[in-house]
Amino acid sequence: MAEHFLANYVGDPKRLDRVLRDNYPNASRQTIQELIAGKQVQVNGRTVWLASWKIANGDRITVALPPASLPVPHTTFDPAWILADRGDIIAVNKPSGLLSEPARRGDRASLLQLAGAVLGPVTLFHRLDRDTSGVLLMTRGGSVNQRLACAFRTRTVSKEYIAEVTTPNRLHATGTMITRMDIDPQRRDRMVVVSKGGQPAATHYERIDDASGRTWVRLQPDTGRTHQLRVHMAYLDAPILGDLLYGDPESAPRLMLHAHRITLPADLFGPDATFTAPLPDEFAAMP
Repeated sequence: MAEHFLANYVGDPKRLDRVLRDNYPNASRQTIQELIAGKQVQVNGRTVWLASWKIANGDRITVALPPASLPVPHTTFDPAWILADRGDIIAVNKPSGLLSEPARRGDRASLLQLAGAVLGPVTLFHRLDRDTSGVLLMTRGGSVNQRLACAFRTRTVSKEYIAEVTTPNRLHATGTMITRMDIDPQRRDRMVVVSKGGQPAATHYERIDDASGRTWVRLQPDTGRTHQLRVHMAYLDAPILGDLLYGDPESAPRLMLHAHRITLPADLFGPDATFTAPLPDEFAAMP
């Protein structure tokens, strides 16, 4: 492991993750946990991968690479994020780095909190990972919730994501990934493909190669499992660039995954029920 000296700890015994959070206040808790679980931390020359490991006075701590700092947090809702407001449904373009909803008490601001402060009481009908950008639907309550629930339950909602992935990889020109997924027993913050148990997950993809050798994919999930697109791409040796959990976090300045478009069934929502989030600047090179 490449050694980056952090500190000789001074103080009463404290958990390793707390010591790292104290020394890297601008890194997320998830990033700290991933650093430890990924065996990138040593205490007195010994690799430690338990977040609860007790650090004693005088212990020497080294890390392979200092964790990335969090992006500057969003503190207010930007009206420019609104893609469409149909009264009962609001389509919003969530920026990368912003939680969809609070995950636990004390978390940083979330889209739901910021939107509620401006738009009044709203319901977030589905989620995106913190580092995924793109279109999300919120509602103002009423019968629309039942119609949306029906559409999601019957899988008549069409979603399209755009991602940039690593090369080389095992992607065909087009394909469909059908697997079962479950929580990784070794790392509870990750999902894995399993041969039995878990839940079924299906993703259609289309590969797009540009002239410079970069590979992009259009992704259309039939199911909505946690981290589904990230796991399926990694399983095909094509982890999404910038992925902290399933790829190389240093390969891009952000997770290169964007929820580009969502289409609701016309029989429930009318013919004009497609909402599109423009591609972020980081995706400008896509053909």
